[in-house]
Amino acid sequence: MRAALLACLAAVAGATAAQGQGDPLKSQACGQHLAALQAARSPGSGKSPADIEALRRDATQACLGGNGAARRPAPSARAPDIVPPPMVALPRSTPPTVLPLPAPPIQRPPVLTSCDAAGCWDSNGTRLDRAGPLLIGPGGACVRTGLQVQCP
Repeated sequence: MRAALLACLAAVAGATAAQGQGDPLKSQACGQHLAALQAARSPGSGKSPADIEALRRDATQACLGGNGAARRPAPSARAPDIVPPPMVALPRSTPPTVLPLPAPPIQRPPVLTSCDAAGCWDSNGTRLDRAGPLLIGPGGACVRTGLQVQCP
């Protein structure tokens, strides 16, 4: 039993080694051709485009096999397809109805929040200066009714 198992393992190891040697992308020749191609493409190498193309062909043969005579496909002689733009029919509908605007919130008159000897502050953050018994706001004299203030 052990002998059969060892024979199978040896066969698998031999097949794996043979497969690694048969891969042209992992071959030493492929590596050398690719290194030469990279060196020729580097700036300052002084290689002409024809030289670089020859090195590319050699690397293709070494790494991928074949004869290196890659041909581009022939251009198609057929005229391009002309596709008309899509026509989108918009559904006919009634124009949207304009909803009435809600009523603006009722503004309460400002309330005096704090006072000192020179004037008061109202709940809107406005400073009202004292001029005798009157309070003067940004628009003129204010009428005071308890804590509420009406300013122009």
